[in-house]
Amino acid sequence: MKEPNEMFDYYDERASEYDGIYEGHTPGMPEADLYKKDVEKIKSICGRFGKGHLIDVACGTAYWLPYYASNCSEITLVDQSRHMLAACRKRVNSLNLDISINYIKSDFFEVRFLSKVFDSAVVAFLMSHLTEEATGFFIDKLRRILNPRASVLWIDGSWSPIRKKYRDKSGLQERKLENGRAFSIFKRYFDEHDIESFLHENSLVRKAFYFGDVFFAVSTVLAY
Repeated sequence: MKEPNEMFDYYDERASEYDGIYEGHTPGMPEADLYKKDVEKIKSICGRFGKGHLIDVACGTAYWLPYYASNCSEITLVDQSRHMLAACRKRVNSLNLDISINYIKSDFFEVRFLSKVFDSAVVAFLMSHLTEEATGFFIDKLRRILNPRASVLWIDGSWSPIRKKYRDKSGLQERKLENGRAFSIFKRYFDEHDIESFLHENSLVRKAFYFGDVFFAVSTVLAY
């Protein structure tokens, strides 16, 4: 499902510098220490997450994979960016994992999966790029491919008092690469009320939760 913005081109071009965001290398939020603090908290949640066959949707560079991989028997990584998947493969190869890793280069919405094949899912920084309508389609598809009582880890951007200084809560927003090239992408941020409402509406039971100034992570279980 395509959004009317430059999101795909932006992430494909940004792959080589993307991980810098976790160290605060971003023009949007200059408080680098806040990024580092939130990342360390989320790493801890990732370390306790995952089971069976895990799917990482829009996996990017697979930054979180080293922290959840040991909890899984198989991992499927999906991303439509060639450059992101190349960085992802490099990271995976450096870990010498003794489990099966599958790579799928495609838009998640366009991949045909068998029903009920995954036991857990990581969704990091994807839903903040989806409209309300697209989010509904995404959750419906995710439910179709997850087994009953599957675990879902949602990582995304927090709407916090500090964030308000630099960004709008939702809408088309400008992002720049280190070389100055600018892109217009759809982006929205989530406050704690947004997160709780989303979990309730989609029958997701919260197991672990961290809400920081920059990022949040919530580990959940499907309530059916």
